[in-house]
Amino acid sequence: MDSKKDNGHVNWMDQVSKDYNLDEEMKKHPGFGKPLPSRLFSGDIYSNFLNTAKEAGYLPPFVALQKEIRQEIGKALKLKEENANEPELTNLIAEINEKIKKYNSSCPPSMQRGRIGLDNIEKLYKIWE
Repeated sequence: MDSKKDNGHVNWMDQVSKDYNLDEEMKKHPGFGKPLPSRLFSGDIYSNFLNTAKEAGYLPPFVALQKEIRQEIGKALKLKEENANEPELTNLIAEINEKIKKYNSSCPPSMQRGRIGLDNIEKLYKIWE
């Protein structure tokens, strides 16, 4: 309770009045008294948060970075299939690995991913899809 003290005494009637007015304001909300959706209690909390945030139009910065990394890996894979010169491909992979490092530092531990190389780019592209 947020009771103020006047001369060392708590004014309980003012506090009761404030609490009552707050309760009345809460009851005006359209979802008041309705049960919470069952989907909030299934799965993991973080996935539920992401889905709720996504529905509200918010995407965490690491999700945008994830999409960018996926596109970059696709580009590198295409270069590898076209037998592009190795220094160009190596530079692109180094840039991707820097982005992966940034991604891993901003996302939850369960979503972190390993670095890519010429030998595992095909396998990791599927993981990033």
